[in-house]
Amino acid sequence: MSSIHTYLIIRSSADGMRAEIDCTDAYSSADWTCSEAMIHELLKKHKIVDGIQQDAIETIVAKPSSDVFPVEIAIGKHPIAGKDGQVDFALDLSTEKHISKDDVISFRDMMQIPTVKQGQKLARLIPPEAGEPGHDVFGKQVAAKPGKQAVLKAGKNVVYREEDASFYATADGQISLNSPYLHVYAVYEVNESLSMKVGNIDFIGSVVIRGDVPSGYTVKAAGDVKIFGMVEAASIIAGGSIYISEGMSGVKKGELKATEDIHISYMNQGKAYARGNIIVSQSIIHSECTARGMIKCQQGNIIGGVISAGQLVDAKDIGNRLSTKTEVCIGRDYATLEHERTLRAKEKELKETLSKLDYIGQKLAQTNPEDMDAKMRITMLRQKNSYQKTKAKLHDVEEQLLRINAFLGSEREASIVVRNQLYPNVIIAFGKYKRIIKTNHQAVRICLADQEISVQARG
Repeated sequence: MSSIHTYLIIRSSADGMRAEIDCTDAYSSADWTCSEAMIHELLKKHKIVDGIQQDAIETIVAKPSSDVFPVEIAIGKHPIAGKDGQVDFALDLSTEKHISKDDVISFRDMMQIPTVKQGQKLARLIPPEAGEPGHDVFGKQVAAKPGKQAVLKAGKNVVYREEDASFYATADGQISLNSPYLHVYAVYEVNESLSMKVGNIDFIGSVVIRGDVPSGYTVKAAGDVKIFGMVEAASIIAGGSIYISEGMSGVKKGELKATEDIHISYMNQGKAYARGNIIVSQSIIHSECTARGMIKCQQGNIIGGVISAGQLVDAKDIGNRLSTKTEVCIGRDYATLEHERTLRAKEKELKETLSKLDYIGQKLAQTNPEDMDAKMRITMLRQKNSYQKTKAKLHDVEEQLLRINAFLGSEREASIVVRNQLYPNVIIAFGKYKRIIKTNHQAVRICLADQEISVQARG
């Protein structure tokens, strides 16, 4: 009796991941018996032990026609490559603002600056996976290709912490990915004039614009704002100081607001408010400028508008030969003075209301409790509630007035210095005291003395 090897042969692939049984030329012409045991013995002889296909064995045992061969008898298990490591960003790095159909938004607000706070988590490294090993038909293990480690490095103002495989900001600022480095920039820079390409700016740090800010734009910064150009009818708001190398031509719409100082070349028909000082290298023309510290025109004039400062106004000239109306408020800046006036009026109103409620309460207290109906009891409850609310409001107003008076220095310590000409029709105000300048004065210092505004020659 012939061996099964006479009729069937086994071939395996070069990588050992598959094996097949084929028939010889003697297969069709011979009468022979085939069993599963014989097939397994054939496989064992060729050392094929894994991935054996039972349905293929059954097919061969049934002695099919030769055109069915070759039959795949064993299939190895291919390894599954490991998944690459990833970076899980904690925030959206896109500069495109997400807008819903219901949002009403200016075209200048189409871009957003991805910003972060100090200590904020920026990203986490997800480690790669090892993968799943496979095996060939001979039972030999086939190693899986491990996933690649994600590459991200800590850049400027960013720290990496091993304990949670995460990156954190060490400063407030703009997050920027410059592969493979993750940075946080404390300064947002625009290397050209502001345009629709950039749009309005609202940034957590400082902003530098190496160009102009045209009309209609808004620039907000938690830090300083530095503009190496001019500002038109735009709005500049800084949590620090504002620096404008040229000036502002505000056409009565442009405004500057700084928590600290404002440094600018000139002001023309604009509004400026600084909790610190306003320093103008040239002139202030038809503008509203308010500073809690001083306002100084180093080389130019103050003409028209309203100027108010808490401590000092220093200018080369105030007013002009045309006697243009120019107001200068000193000691208590104009905005604070207006706020105080509003509070004083509110204080008076609340005191009058409190007096009326007190009178009603006294009248109600005189009523015999037995004579009180439900309506009167409700009236008494309302009176008590209104009295307490009014008293609380009055206390709040009085607290605000105390803070204003505690903050402001005495008008006696404030002054106006004119280094050249003080022209007629300049209105000087030291708090509630006012004086209209009637004649020309040269090189004078103006102060409050004995409740009168005194114009003195500079010594």
